[in-house]
Amino acid sequence: MRGRPLALLLILCTACGVGPTGVIGAGEPARGFTQGSRLYFVQHDELASAGRPEGPLDAAEAVELLKGGPTAKERERDLGTRLPKNLAVRVTDDGFTLDKGVPMLVGGKWLPPVSRLSRLATGQLVCTIAEATAAKRGLPVAAVRVTVPGKGAVSCDDYR
Repeated sequence: MRGRPLALLLILCTACGVGPTGVIGAGEPARGFTQGSRLYFVQHDELASAGRPEGPLDAAEAVELLKGGPTAKERERDLGTRLPKNLAVRVTDDGFTLDKGVPMLVGGKWLPPVSRLSRLATGQLVCTIAEATAAKRGLPVAAVRVTVPGKGAVSCDDYR
């Protein structure tokens, strides 16, 4: 007798009435953070990213936000910047060049054009450009190479 109820239970559990189906498409795979943008600032002498609601942005737009510096909330997190106030830079998805233009009037002082950047300032630009380009192209950030004046193609990982 004990075998019959167990057999009946097994039949009921396996005969649910759902037949086999073929492959059902579900669209594109998730690509991670697509809303907003990530900018790179400096925290305790290391690069640190901050999410911004603007975007997704192209590389030049992201760098313009970066040049504006951290927001009040980001400064509360001890985020800062190593970018010079008089930075003039031309940005593409694949890199940047320093604009060797004329001196700039900043805070009542004439500053010469920026000809060199510190390692942290360069990292801020490289990682911000790489994040924006990766989001635009649907790639992982590590797959994006950014051309740096005098250094060639580098990745964000080279500055972390």
